[in-house]
Amino acid sequence: MRAIVLNRHGGPEVLRVRDVREPEPGAGEVRVRVQCIGVNYAEVLSRKGLYGWAPAMPYTPGMEATGTIDALGPGVEGRAAGERVIVGAQYGAYAEKIVVPERQALPAIAGFSADENAAIAVNYLTAWVALMEMARLRPADRVLVTAAAGGVGTAAVQIAARFGCATVGMAGSDEKLETIRALGAEEAVNYRGSGFEARLREAARPGGFDVVLEVVGGEVFRAVWPVLAPFGRVVVAGFASLALQRWNPLSWLRTWRDLPRADLRSLAPASHGLMATHIGYLLDDSPRLARVWGELMTFVAAHGIRPVVGATFSFDEMPEAHRLMESRASTGKIVVRI
Repeated sequence: MRAIVLNRHGGPEVLRVRDVREPEPGAGEVRVRVQCIGVNYAEVLSRKGLYGWAPAMPYTPGMEATGTIDALGPGVEGRAAGERVIVGAQYGAYAEKIVVPERQALPAIAGFSADENAAIAVNYLTAWVALMEMARLRPADRVLVTAAAGGVGTAAVQIAARFGCATVGMAGSDEKLETIRALGAEEAVNYRGSGFEARLREAARPGGFDVVLEVVGGEVFRAVWPVLAPFGRVVVAGFASLALQRWNPLSWLRTWRDLPRADLRSLAPASHGLMATHIGYLLDDSPRLARVWGELMTFVAAHGIRPVVGATFSFDEMPEAHRLMESRASTGKIVVRI
């Protein structure tokens, strides 16, 4: 079968399709024939050697995909060949077939295209966990989403707006602002525009934001604190402005400067909270994953939510997919079709 095997870190050009041996499912596992892959920023970091949750090389990257079960391992019951599923994994999805524990093959969503099924798991779970599990979102909350036109951002805007929250989104270009408004945001702000802090203060009126989902870091992370309401909660779910280059010491200094952080002494006066999330660890907590996924799917169905698929590529074009994601010019989810 064909797969991308990462055996050295580097630019997108290291993502080369190779012929590898087809995996066989073991006890409690299923094998899935992959149709579409959802590309995530964590995989860009893994390719560069900057992602601590990545396994030792060589390995096949990829955290999510959709396809059909084509083989069952010993002891698997209640599943069948041909069943459409969404796969969540630590790695392995950049391939024509992937083997995962049966619990990590979630039922595909009826009525969704293959592209949409490949686009929902990581981004929407990240947004749901950040907003509902950590920030404990309430309908009366005012919500700010940074990088709101990206994969996690579009998910968060949809969830917050449909939950009843007044929602504002930020993006890095004027072209993306209308997309954010179309998803339900009442206002959108270009954080790369001159004087964006003043526009953000205007959008925060009258009382500031109760919840911020932050995925950019640097200047954007620093800008959210002056517009945070008392008892406001900031949940960090990414660091899109990360520009660390392993062999460039100057980039280490910039990364340290821009790393999202806060001092307890600055949080206490207005009772502010800073949290961070990484949903990958749900893979080892089957009961919690099942509960969170079930609640998310109920909400998605009740509110008619569909993922925003902003670009699609063929499997051989995986380097181009990574270049687009790394450029921060993409909107919604990037999907690769096998």
